[in-house]
Amino acid sequence: MGTRYICLWVTTILMSCQTPTQAQMEGIYIGDIDGASITLTLKKVTATSYEGSMQDEQQNYVVTAQVDDNCLHGNAVENDLHITLLLSGCLQKNQIEMGFDFSNLGVTEIKKVLFIKQTSATSSNTNQPKKNAGTDRDQALVGVWKQEQLYSSGSGDAFFGGSVTQKVVFYPDGSIADGGSQATMSGSDYSGNSTSGYVGKAAGVSWSTKNKHLYITITQNNQTQTADAGKYYVENGKMLITDQNGNKTLLIKVQ
Repeated sequence: MGTRYICLWVTTILMSCQTPTQAQMEGIYIGDIDGASITLTLKKVTATSYEGSMQDEQQNYVVTAQVDDNCLHGNAVENDLHITLLLSGCLQKNQIEMGFDFSNLGVTEIKKVLFIKQTSATSSNTNQPKKNAGTDRDQALVGVWKQEQLYSSGSGDAFFGGSVTQKVVFYPDGSIADGGSQATMSGSDYSGNSTSGYVGKAAGVSWSTKNKHLYITITQNNQTQTADAGKYYVENGKMLITDQNGNKTLLIKVQ
């Protein structure tokens, strides 16, 4: 796999892990928002309602929600600061992709967080971020990196221009996350854009390094596979990855 597709690959892996199922929503979930941990606890009250709590690094929220099939919608209320967030999300396998609507606070913004349900299996060492034998984790790779591609063709009334920016997050413990993407396009009489926010850590996917090579390890269904994404070079906030076929990918460090 060419490393020019590394960001798309992380996104595809994350989406492929979200298979619909009829599991119970009650339980403890952990996610990430802007790189910080957030915990969601849900308890079933009636056949169609749940209560619980949500804690990030700064606030505690009281959660009340109604359920329709595998989807829930409701409120997360922070009583001290009088903050109310509108929330909605659907359970797929052991994950809830939750959207938080800030519109009622006078801010037009929706943030998405991928919550992963905690079970004895997910909390065991067998499902911690894995790395290939004999590899390490070069902390120079830790952070948020973006890959940008620009396109243009034609001129005058036939001009077309566009760009695609994708982000990938490398965590110190070896976890990897889809950091979101943005696509824009424009012509002589039109323009448009599409944006997706931070999704969360990809379950069962991790990174490691050896001899300046980046390795991606995937563990699913008790099977582990490791791929060499290519040789990397980091300098001045930039990372150049060259795969085995000579294809090069330039990533810029965002934070």
